[in-house]
Amino acid sequence: MKKRVLAGFFLSLSLVLSACSGGGTAPAEQGKSAEGPAKTELIVAAEQEPVGYDPHKVPAASSLRVYALIYDSLTKLDENMNIVPNLAEKWEIAPDGKTVTMFLQKGVKFHNGKDMTAEDVKFSFERIMNPDTGSIAKSYFSSVEAIEVKDPTTVVFKLKNADASFVANTASAYASIVPAGSTDLTKEAIGTGPFKMEKSESGQYVLLKKNADYFNKELPKVESIKFQIMKDEAERLAAIRSGKVDISMVSADSAKLLEGKPGVQIKNYQSLEYSYLGINVNKKPFDNPKVREAISYAVDRNQIIQTVWKGEATLTGPIAPALTNSALDPATYPTYKTDVEKAKQLLAEAGYPNGFETQIETAATYPDMVETAQVIQQQLKAIGINAKINQLEWGNYIDTWKSKDMNLMVGRNTSGVDADRSMRFFFSTTGSANVWNYSNPAYDELVQKALTTVDQAERKKLYDEAQTMLVADAPNLFLASPKNYYAVRDNVDFTPSAAGEVYSLIKTSIK
Repeated sequence: MKKRVLAGFFLSLSLVLSACSGGGTAPAEQGKSAEGPAKTELIVAAEQEPVGYDPHKVPAASSLRVYALIYDSLTKLDENMNIVPNLAEKWEIAPDGKTVTMFLQKGVKFHNGKDMTAEDVKFSFERIMNPDTGSIAKSYFSSVEAIEVKDPTTVVFKLKNADASFVANTASAYASIVPAGSTDLTKEAIGTGPFKMEKSESGQYVLLKKNADYFNKELPKVESIKFQIMKDEAERLAAIRSGKVDISMVSADSAKLLEGKPGVQIKNYQSLEYSYLGINVNKKPFDNPKVREAISYAVDRNQIIQTVWKGEATLTGPIAPALTNSALDPATYPTYKTDVEKAKQLLAEAGYPNGFETQIETAATYPDMVETAQVIQQQLKAIGINAKINQLEWGNYIDTWKSKDMNLMVGRNTSGVDADRSMRFFFSTTGSANVWNYSNPAYDELVQKALTTVDQAERKKLYDEAQTMLVADAPNLFLASPKNYYAVRDNVDFTPSAAGEVYSLIKTSIK
């Protein structure tokens, strides 16, 4: 669910916490000491509280935002969204594509002082693939048949079939490397990442301290990051203007309000995220494809873009348009052309000439989600569907998403950097994030074939066909891919990008 996410993620997102009970200096405070250079603390406002720190099990963007700074994965993204080395300094793929050998960085230590070795990598991936774990990343690695430790710095993945997405999927924070033997990662967060967990005060803040032994000696740039929980946007706006926080995500409306204000910069980027209306295909009447098609014809996506995102978003399909090499033009989808009369006809054919009552779940503390639900509520009334909106607190929202027992749900996800995440992860029958109970053997065959196809032109054809099929079946209505906005204090060097907040924060410095 994504960050703004996660929805997004899978979303889209939240975390942070306040400085109410000490545990940090004032924002951007710098003080030279006799021991060495100035020490700095970066304070980031966050919309939601983390709901756990287990990277293999917790999909909430509010949690990922924190644990992605504590843990490392084998690979990572750079600012151009290329897959580059991380804990693995290099890798080799056999000619048949069925063996991937990862060569690990030497001398990497966990925050508890233990050396990170190939045994930890093997343990982490086997934990992810174990059905008992309930890992959100399980379907990412369904191609893995066996994992072999060749020596302390070499691990070999034996695959059942060639997997064109395998290396890209190892960049996910959901595939973080944890210490071998880890059991309850909800109570401890020990990774190899650039920051260590220092303190967490429920409802207030999470404080991370720089890992002085981080294997990349040039990073991070600040001594600590405090995520301060501020669920109300007005509070976040006041805090960024007064200098009580250094960085805050803001809405398009708030970005306009802050533009030109002293001490604050507004920075934006076209995200890989998209907003959606999720439809549970196991629940009546949504098990009828004509009902889902009718809803798609009834929803005016352009109105959502103008009303919710103030025009600062683009139409999207299952793959966000920022992934230009994979995304289909939404103009190719017939059901994107709003047609209320056709929608009414389809409902009548499905046996609901007078419509029906239903419920839309959404997250109470994300204004764009609430507003999207409200716009859709009004649009559905035109075809006789009366939808009550249920605004959930973040933890309840995540639980509802995971339950697979909702009717309709407004949320956000991110496409990631490989079409496999957008398509197989969210919508194949066995996809780890398929909470909509969607199951189509023809679709499964397409995305599995795309996974094992190395030729990029052929892969593109397969994903084009899969996108068209998915939009027609409509287990989700894909709505808008927005720009994301950050308000940043003038003395903070922070450059957001679609590669993810974690990559920006690691490089952030205070002038």
